[in-house]
Amino acid sequence: MRVLIVHNILWSHYKAALFSALAAEAADGEELLVLQLAESEKKYSELGKAGQIDHRYPYKLLTAGSLDSVTIPQKIRFILSEIRRFKPDIVNLTGYYDPAYWPVIVWCRLSGIRLVLSNESGENDGSRKGIKERFKKALVRAFDGYICFGTSSARYLLRLGAREDRILSRHAAVINEAVIRNVYQHALPDRATQKARLGLPGGVIAFVGRLAPEKNLPKLITAFRRVATGGWKLLVIGDGPLRNEVESQSDICWLGGRPWNEVPEALALADALVLPSSFEPWGLVVNEAMTCGLPVLVSQRCGCTDDLVRPGENGYLFDPEDDASLKTALKTFMALPDVARADMGARSLQLISPFSTEKVAAELWQGFRLLTKRAR
Repeated sequence: MRVLIVHNILWSHYKAALFSALAAEAADGEELLVLQLAESEKKYSELGKAGQIDHRYPYKLLTAGSLDSVTIPQKIRFILSEIRRFKPDIVNLTGYYDPAYWPVIVWCRLSGIRLVLSNESGENDGSRKGIKERFKKALVRAFDGYICFGTSSARYLLRLGAREDRILSRHAAVINEAVIRNVYQHALPDRATQKARLGLPGGVIAFVGRLAPEKNLPKLITAFRRVATGGWKLLVIGDGPLRNEVESQSDICWLGGRPWNEVPEALALADALVLPSSFEPWGLVVNEAMTCGLPVLVSQRCGCTDDLVRPGENGYLFDPEDDASLKTALKTFMALPDVARADMGARSLQLISPFSTEKVAAELWQGFRLLTKRAR
């Protein structure tokens, strides 16, 4: 069996971890090839090079430049030529948003090649009405199998007409947990020294993300300031348009932006993660924090909440538009004894376990094998 995955950019380090796990999981007689349409995108230009990421899987790259400069005809020619050459049994498209994928869908349907759709969008990701939604339904029903980020993305595909028995995985929101955990564990022995250096005498709640309006950071800062007592501090890791607002706050510890593989060093200083976004398709930083064994305080507008947050067990949920709700979540967590916070961290490790790259890779190969045996 041959599986061809079409992906947008080589830069995506967490997808590289999943593709590498898939390559390692392939049995005798099974082949994997990943088509990467470009090395990166303009919006990721300041976040490191794709060459700094470990790609332990077979892939072909259309262009070493930016995805923004690749035309639709170029993508179509590249994908179809590789389909003809590789002769896959299954083609996995990582999305349906790109018009270049549409003729590929038609080609595969006419050629008898099984189609699998990877979906990251959830039920609450923007408007879900009108002609656009009807067009999505037609596209979704053309696929034979589905790979979902989590419960919310699976529900959305089911609403669009996907069959429940064709969902290959509901845990595809993966990170590179081996690297994250290793960096975190190596940073822990230096925790007390680093906290003293940064002026963090007590408890620490960390925010990690782009300093942009949708992250709802000003509201978090205001709420934190009103409830923090006993030396609790807000640690902010990230950069973006709201940098000046954060940098000027004397009672906030701002560490600036960090590459993904250095974020666990900052998380080693924290007692919990907070993600106050007014909108977030998933929130992979929650996976990162839970992989480090941290409790999480998460906005109800984040797509990960159905799968990763159990209120009172490994953290708390709050309404990002409700000041009282946010303050209650912060205050309740800060009031917990150390042993309760430790129990929450242990529960985070349990809940994140199904989202490991190795487990998801095994799920996907099992699904691919079943798919080739089923009638359409």
